[in-house]
Amino acid sequence: GIGYIAYSSFRHLLFAWKGRKVVLANPVCADSDLLTLTQSFLKEHKHVIFLQIDEKMAIVLNNLGYEINEFGIETELPMPNFSLAGKHRSKLRQWRNKCEKSAVKVIETKRSTTNREVETLSAQWIKRRGGHEYTFLTRPFYLVDEVDVRYFEAYQHEKLIGFAVFDPIYKDGKVIAYYHNVDRISIDAPHGTGVYIILQAMALMQQEDNNIAYISLGMSPLYKVHDKKFPHNKFTSDALWFTFHKLNFLYPFQGNASHKKKFHGRQKKVYLCSTEGNGIKELLATMKALKLF
Repeated sequence: GIGYIAYSSFRHLLFAWKGRKVVLANPVCADSDLLTLTQSFLKEHKHVIFLQIDEKMAIVLNNLGYEINEFGIETELPMPNFSLAGKHRSKLRQWRNKCEKSAVKVIETKRSTTNREVETLSAQWIKRRGGHEYTFLTRPFYLVDEVDVRYFEAYQHEKLIGFAVFDPIYKDGKVIAYYHNVDRISIDAPHGTGVYIILQAMALMQQEDNNIAYISLGMSPLYKVHDKKFPHNKFTSDALWFTFHKLNFLYPFQGNASHKKKFHGRQKKVYLCSTEGNGIKELLATMKALKLF
């Protein structure tokens, strides 16, 4: 009755023949219950990979004797005072101006009122990115209305050229932030349309509610992996660095990080931890579980 842990079961004959429980993010509970809930989970499940956990959870697992490796960063855009002023966000202004001159219009609507255009655009977008979605680190796109989930579409001359979905983040039963979870942009949309949708959505949210603390752009996997804070596996740290810089055919690590960097938001470290030690075998098991190869 104190919270829950979200995880997926994974088994691989070579990398995880005993199976793994891959936990996504922190347990959902009060900070004071993190240790209790984690220990209860580990009594039941011995072979566990914790993925995209924050520093609070990393401290809990480190105190239990486990290695902690950095796995990337998350980018947050503080609200309600997010501004495009200044040199460091000039690229965002450039994209906004380009979209406005190109007659791009962004509207908020319901997914239940969408038509075949949305499904076609989504399918084309997925096809250009290898033919499948990454459905563990991000929620899949659903064509149904969901409580507090917000949906924005971009049009150019009455043609749908993109859409984005923002999932709610709660505290004490109230929405205090949003997670930019789904992004689909047409191949012929003006460059920067995805950013323009985010900026227009933020502007509307700021007008409605000054209690929205931030917009999360999600994780940039393997970006800024320095591993200075916790005892870690150095070989895995080096392997993650190599993957980010040399193996972008597996996943657009650099493009993801470069795009989010232009927002100049608040950056938070996220971590990886395996109860089997953070060796190369566990790293490969993680990558396989995420279907990166």
